[in-house]
Amino acid sequence: MQSLLEFSTPDVTKLIGTSARMYSTVVPASAKRFYKNVGVEKVSDNKFLILLDKHIAKTPAKQDLCLPNRSLALAVAAEWEWQKTSKPQLHSMPLTSLAASAIDVPRERDKMVEHTLKYIHTDSSCCRYERGPIRRRQDAVFDPILSAVQLDLGWKLDTSDAIMGPHQPEETVEKVRSWLEGLDPWRLEAVQQLTATCKSLVLAAALVKGIISPEEAMSASRIEEEAQAEEWGKVEAGHDLDEADISTRIYAPSIFIRLLERG
Repeated sequence: MQSLLEFSTPDVTKLIGTSARMYSTVVPASAKRFYKNVGVEKVSDNKFLILLDKHIAKTPAKQDLCLPNRSLALAVAAEWEWQKTSKPQLHSMPLTSLAASAIDVPRERDKMVEHTLKYIHTDSSCCRYERGPIRRRQDAVFDPILSAVQLDLGWKLDTSDAIMGPHQPEETVEKVRSWLEGLDPWRLEAVQQLTATCKSLVLAAALVKGIISPEEAMSASRIEEEAQAEEWGKVEAGHDLDEADISTRIYAPSIFIRLLERG
């Protein structure tokens, strides 16, 4: 069993800390967690179990919480280490939640791919405002990303300021589908969350390929909100919570994928 003291990265620490602060509550003495120590046990080269004392941690569906590599397993274990209550609070455990979804909800890949693929016709990077300050921001942010994605993945995407948005070329749609079909279950789960959060499959792919950072993805996904906040001001405890929630939902799958690459 490997100790968590051997694992620490600034990104994971920041992610867990942000989630914990967002959902922090006063913990009654009777609700203290039922385990003392958290660790990781290697079963094989691609199977790592999360251990709570000597017991295997379970997903919500009571399956073993088994991760495909050491780095991701240690990061997930760190989230369990931060827990204070007897019942794990999955909303404050974004990496665990992603892993559990991939394990517990093995949705048919074809349906997952088709659901995610639908975003390509309403992608926030391709649906533009008419001329004006927001359109200028969109062009400045999205045009370089679209060019980089085309160069890296071969996706030639059209943009439009029409109400119905652009209708993407069938050749491009098939290339996007092929890319999604090539993702393993862990990465597909992460890409699906990124796409839904950013309302953009382009931003999700750009994150996966390392074209943009999580900070850049978050900024790009909130162009309209930020422009409105600059004009009308921010709602106290409204915009801040929204930003924190989106930050977690972008950082978590981004880190999840990076840890999958580390092995």
